[in-house]
Amino acid sequence: MQEELKNVHDMWNFKLFEEYKKCNKEIIIASFLASFSSNKRELRSGLPVFAIMQTFPNHEFVLRENEDLSRESPCEICSTAYGYPKELSEKNLQILHMCISEGGLLGHRLSNYYNYLLVFNNNADVKNAKVNEEDLRIFSEILDILLNIEEDATLKKEVIKSIGKIKGFKTKPEQRQVLLETLGYCSILETEKYKGLLKEYTNLAVAPRKTHSSDWNYPVDFWVGKDGINKEAFKFWFGDYKQLEKYWK
Repeated sequence: MQEELKNVHDMWNFKLFEEYKKCNKEIIIASFLASFSSNKRELRSGLPVFAIMQTFPNHEFVLRENEDLSRESPCEICSTAYGYPKELSEKNLQILHMCISEGGLLGHRLSNYYNYLLVFNNNADVKNAKVNEEDLRIFSEILDILLNIEEDATLKKEVIKSIGKIKGFKTKPEQRQVLLETLGYCSILETEKYKGLLKEYTNLAVAPRKTHSSDWNYPVDFWVGKDGINKEAFKFWFGDYKQLEKYWK
């Protein structure tokens, strides 16, 4: 029984990496950008998981030290519970699809990552996504806001409010938050101490928070104006778009 339950974790890990192999970075970036003027937020949902997968370890279940396999113990590496269900309930799938439609990532389990990529890879709008000048204008205005706020300003008030005023960009505060969290996973918004996922893996399920009550995800929870943009990471993701060149120069 114990081996059977362990295998469920490993099954989700296998499915995740099989779906990840189908992803195309250029398509994911084009879809992300094309989401801005079209207001098709689901087109942004592939990038956060794809960014996390840059350093996510392909692994079997590793029991946390001093844990008991008879309980639903979390994996030491990814924190997905030992004994996690082999199939998600209809209710859980509905919640996942609702989160995907908001354009950002909520939850850090293997099954979440897998379903985000599965839905994204099977979205017909993804392959037809075309980036236009309006998309690049909106994204540029977001970046300019990030680069021009006070050194000690946080994302939580100043930036969220300012982004909401961008012409042609229809979003709620929660949708702006998950967008900025995506840039954190990409290592574009990170700090010297708290890094994104481009070059080093962090278990986001147990990653540190700035305060116990914070509802922002790592690493942008720690970001302030003086941290600016990681130009190397920005070029890695958006280097094919010369219109954005000034942000990595």
